[in-house]
Amino acid sequence: MASSSAPRIAYAPMDQQSSEYSPPEAGLVVSVFQKEDDPINAINHMMSFLTSVVASRYPATNNQLRTSSNPRQQATINNGWVTIQPI
Repeated sequence: MASSSAPRIAYAPMDQQSSEYSPPEAGLVVSVFQKEDDPINAINHMMSFLTSVVASRYPATNNQLRTSSNPRQQATINNGWVTIQPI
């Protein structure tokens, strides 16, 4: 019976002691994780960073029900389905 264990992560040795790296021209701080860091905490930090990057580049979407102003037909969008009804 094969035993299942979590994969081991090999960390490269670091020359600097700082836990953050920020090139002057980048304008943002990129966290560098050490081998003693908690993996779950590291994933949470990465997800927080990615969420902030996406939120800063894409506007929030409006997923509310919308009705068109077509005088002959009315289109209703509900849960991704479009229903067209004559008026």
